[in-house]
Amino acid sequence: MRICVISCHSSPLDPAGVGKSGGMNVFISNMYQMLARFCEIDIFVCGDKGHVRVGPGIQVIYIDHQDFDDFAEKIVAYNDTRRYDLIHTHYWLSGMIGLLTKRILKIPWVHSLHTFEILKGIKKDQLRIEVEEKIIRCCDILISPTHQEAIAIKKINPEAKVIIIPHGVDIHRFKPSVNGHPTLLYVGRIDPIKGLDLLVDALRLLRREIRLDIVGGPSKGKDNFKSIKTYASGLPVNFLGPVKYDQLYKYYNRASMVIIPSYYESFGLVGLEAMASARPVISFDDTGLSETVGNDAGILVKRNVRNLAQAITHLFDNQGLRHTLGSKGRKKVLNYEWANIAQKYLTTYEKIIES
Repeated sequence: MRICVISCHSSPLDPAGVGKSGGMNVFISNMYQMLARFCEIDIFVCGDKGHVRVGPGIQVIYIDHQDFDDFAEKIVAYNDTRRYDLIHTHYWLSGMIGLLTKRILKIPWVHSLHTFEILKGIKKDQLRIEVEEKIIRCCDILISPTHQEAIAIKKINPEAKVIIIPHGVDIHRFKPSVNGHPTLLYVGRIDPIKGLDLLVDALRLLRREIRLDIVGGPSKGKDNFKSIKTYASGLPVNFLGPVKYDQLYKYYNRASMVIIPSYYESFGLVGLEAMASARPVISFDDTGLSETVGNDAGILVKRNVRNLAQAITHLFDNQGLRHTLGSKGRKKVLNYEWANIAQKYLTTYEKIIES
């Protein structure tokens, strides 16, 4: 089996947690390296770095292109020699290339949204909404990580074929440790949609000083990064910047809990990493975390700054509860091991190709 993966938004070789690189990069890197044990994987990204062999059966191919039409033409040219069994596009920009290649290539097209513009609570991009609706109507299969997203897809196109497969986590890299320091941890890009302003507001409501460590780099430009740093001035907030992914586990181990204050979170890989590290998660109950963290691996509250502050105080004051939630999270997350997720993708791909 030979799979063509398109990720023109960002490369899985880019460091996560800064710029455009986030959970999708982590997903593509881990899932396809695991899947390459069973089939050949070509991952197409934007750039001029040529071919990079990631491991046996998997390579990243940089496409130097003028526009989406040019990118699509080069995919078609590669298919002339590689003869792909299936194309899987990731994110709406890659989906635009999928729309173009579908006109020419008569092979199955699978798409993953990763984030769904119509579900975002902040200002929406109307062009992107229209493109995503067209992708949903035209692709052969959509793979969604949550039931929440699958239901939203079905509302747009009741005839859409949606398969639900969650993302995964490296349970060997992220694993339990002894009690961390009495600190809060945020992991992710410094992006308005990630809700750091809400977390800062919650810190101002606390009746004690609790340190917050922020791991991640700017995503929407330096002005946004400076703005949130200024907004947090006077509070015990440490902006630690991006860290290498293979060192990230240390920051989970040092913390007592992980806060994910996002306005919108399609799935939330950080939640799985926290659970694997036996660290309880605090977030809002209207995100994809409701299907992973739930009520047994953390505290999910109604979207309100005061609720967020109360949850932080409650968990900070209750070490026994932190241990209970952390232990349950670790046990629960074992089902999300990358090997299990890759097997689900392999089975799904095989069925799609056969049909």
